[in-house]
Amino acid sequence: MRRQLAKKACKKRQEKEGNFKKKEGERIAEIKILKLKDGEDVLESLGEFALKNSINHALIKEASGKVRDFEISGFAGKGSIENTADKSPREVLAVSGQITVSKGIPNIHLKVSVSRPGLSAVSGLLLRGKAADSLEIALQKSETGKIIYA
Repeated sequence: MRRQLAKKACKKRQEKEGNFKKKEGERIAEIKILKLKDGEDVLESLGEFALKNSINHALIKEASGKVRDFEISGFAGKGSIENTADKSPREVLAVSGQITVSKGIPNIHLKVSVSRPGLSAVSGLLLRGKAADSLEIALQKSETGKIIYA
């Protein structure tokens, strides 16, 4: 009896933490890494990568590297939106977003936070940008039927 209760409690804890075993027939999320070389267009490369790898929907999970020649659209306070452009290489601090492909046309929504001089950052929607030196972007491929938007 005690053993059964302990197993049940352990299973609940594992499910809560996300460390549960895969059941037969379940799919584990596929993680793909896009590696960009210096000068490659970020958004264009993401779209090509999605089409080449038959990705209809993916979440952009993380990135490591630098961007240059970029333009970011973000909130400037009091409800106004401001575009920030920079040609200098800047470190990517954080990313989030998604890629959807409909009728063979990729739609990329990529939010970024990049470094600025003086220990500050600029964040917002990436309108354009190129990899500086190198840039790696991790995508989690998903099935749109299994995503619930709330």
